[in-house]
Amino acid sequence: MKPLLCLFLALLAAFPVAGYSVNSASYERDLLGALERLLAHDQGSAAAQLETLTQSYPNSRSGYLIYADLLAARGGLTPAIGQAMGHLDRDVVSELREQLSIRWHYWHTIRAARQDLWPAALLQLSGQQRIILYMDIPAARLIVYENDGGQLKEVDNFYASIGLAGFEKRREGDQKTPVGVYRITGFIPGHKLHERYGSGALPIDYPNELDQIYERTGDGIWLHGTEPGFINRAPRASDGCLSLANGDFLALHRLIGDATSVPVVIDPAPEWIAPSELQRRRERLSRTIIRWFKARLESDTPLLDRLYSLSHHDTSMRHLSHAQPSSSFTGLARHLRVEDTQLLAYPGEERLYVADLWLTHGPQTKIRIRQYWQRAADDEWQIVREFSIPPNG
Repeated sequence: MKPLLCLFLALLAAFPVAGYSVNSASYERDLLGALERLLAHDQGSAAAQLETLTQSYPNSRSGYLIYADLLAARGGLTPAIGQAMGHLDRDVVSELREQLSIRWHYWHTIRAARQDLWPAALLQLSGQQRIILYMDIPAARLIVYENDGGQLKEVDNFYASIGLAGFEKRREGDQKTPVGVYRITGFIPGHKLHERYGSGALPIDYPNELDQIYERTGDGIWLHGTEPGFINRAPRASDGCLSLANGDFLALHRLIGDATSVPVVIDPAPEWIAPSELQRRRERLSRTIIRWFKARLESDTPLLDRLYSLSHHDTSMRHLSHAQPSSSFTGLARHLRVEDTQLLAYPGEERLYVADLWLTHGPQTKIRIRQYWQRAADDEWQIVREFSIPPNG
């Protein structure tokens, strides 16, 4: 077997074969199914599958690349694609191989290792939150979770590209994808956009409150489709957005529907934990919030002073300055109740959590508070920022 085909098999053979239980009726299933045939040394079936794949998906550059390698190997030739592309500033062939490798690795190693585990960042969804999106940057996967009676339920997931220069966006034009907790703010159909955005776009609220405190610049960070001539791009290919295949983008938009403020958690270092540990962390932060709320109701000034101040034991968040209690409570504190909460760990920030609280005062008055909580090294908690936001914001 000749060099380029051998390279595919060397990259993939270390990963055990598994099924595709989510998003199974897809281009990705067909593409990886052909690779499985290659691993089984069934070149005839692989060639037939790849011929069908490239006919069904004429923009599948990955499919054509594998098919060309396979045909060259069967003909006893040494493919020269790598050398022919070597003059380009970006090695397109290497990017295609990287995309294939990362897709295979997700379905055949990563996913199996995460059975019965959940992202640690998704502590608790509010009863009003139907859908949440979780971008696992190392796996290049955008995972869609549904709120199933307070429990997370994965309903779909998609291969997605990030910024050409990676992640941790800091300034306008740096071609990096932001890290943190964001929210979708609307939908722009593809016919209103340049063709580079494919089937449409879902803008997010970068820069959010925390980004503005850090004085991060730039805007126009979207989830969007892919331009003509491609199905997907390399794992790092956008100007900072999350880019999906056009079919996947449309499927995502159908799942979201007309919902507003859908959270998008973009995580460069995912931690996957058992439900019991997720529950333990959720309860730990919930107890702290209940303690804070009781102090507000009872005007416990000494406790509130401690909760709204930064511990001298931990200076990692001092640049955020001390939070000030929201004015929304003025004159109402003793009559408020917590109607709902949403708790998320904030990726990219050590021991930082964002809590959205829905408060009510009778049938007419509704208050929404967003708090950023830091858990200090001594396990004490402080509110480092607090905002009043519109109830539906």
